[in-house]
Amino acid sequence: MLRVAFIDQTGADAGGAEESLTLLLRHLPGDIDPLVVLFQEGAYAARLRALGLRVTVMPVSGGIAGSTREHPRLSGALGVPGAALRLAERLRREHIDVVHTNTLKAHVVGACAARLAGVPCVVHFRDILEGRSRLAMRLVAASCSRERIAISRAVARAYALPHTEVVPNPLDLRAATTFPARAEARAQLGIPDESPVFGMIGRINRWKGHDRFLRAAAAVVGEAAAHFVIIGAPLFRDADFVDELHAMAAALDLTPHVTFVPWLADPRPAYAALDVLCNCSTKEPFGRTSLEAAAAGVPTICFDDGGTAELIVDGESGLVVPAGDEAALTRAILAFACDERRRRSAGEAARALLPRYDACRHARSVSTILRRAAA
Repeated sequence: MLRVAFIDQTGADAGGAEESLTLLLRHLPGDIDPLVVLFQEGAYAARLRALGLRVTVMPVSGGIAGSTREHPRLSGALGVPGAALRLAERLRREHIDVVHTNTLKAHVVGACAARLAGVPCVVHFRDILEGRSRLAMRLVAASCSRERIAISRAVARAYALPHTEVVPNPLDLRAATTFPARAEARAQLGIPDESPVFGMIGRINRWKGHDRFLRAAAAVVGEAAAHFVIIGAPLFRDADFVDELHAMAAALDLTPHVTFVPWLADPRPAYAALDVLCNCSTKEPFGRTSLEAAAAGVPTICFDDGGTAELIVDGESGLVVPAGDEAALTRAILAFACDERRRRSAGEAARALLPRYDACRHARSVSTILRRAAA
């Protein structure tokens, strides 16, 4: 039996990294005994326990908890040695064979703890950092982990470390088969049903590019019938960004053409309501929402500088446009807005690509890497 500590920084709100980790934990082979280590209590911790998983919470300092990729704190860096020492002792007590780190703070604290405890570590890269933050993360991963997993080629290129294997994020294909009817979903969410609907779903953070989406929407409504929807909430940061987006929509005279929908615990009505998903992020590491949209037969428009572009066959299952080019984004939206047959064909092509992201297949790949690192 291989004892693996899976370490994640959050126990409260679950983002894409936590959703992928949950699917991995649910589909692990029987020879792996998981211990989940979180840095806080909350709804996500409770959800994992409800699945029958063994979960332990190791609180970290306020400096670590309050640090973000945009605003790292010196107090956070100073708190790492103490947190790593405490976690290393827990790893020894649990006789852990290999450590898997899932998020940025987990990489720093967990990989250092694994090194202190003499336990091999696998860092699962899910983010693209810039500048000094990337250099620091690269140094930690190079010195404290035996192998690395990247969720896309774009993420692997960002860190350029040896012993890095690309394993795309998973989707539970068995759960992604039942969606409400489009008209029913739109009525439930308060979205008009007479025009093609383009939307963004998930976290509302500045780097996700919702402002770009609204500017493109303003250019489209003068040329074609279309409605736009933003569904989600500002998880982890940027709570004030939502008010900015509402003000922007009003300033661009988009209020009749844009619907804002709060975070949905069950996102299936959101995907069912869309004709096309738009990913407007800057260097999106993966783009989980594109997989979930594809399950509903919804194609994606995205930029070419991140992992989302790797999920799409340009011109067949969606459209890929130059990074940050809002004029090209506008043209792509117009191309789909004016051609219902093209939307349907692209949606069918997107759904046909999904078997390569099956959760069981993903778990087998990650488990192979964990065993190799532990050997």
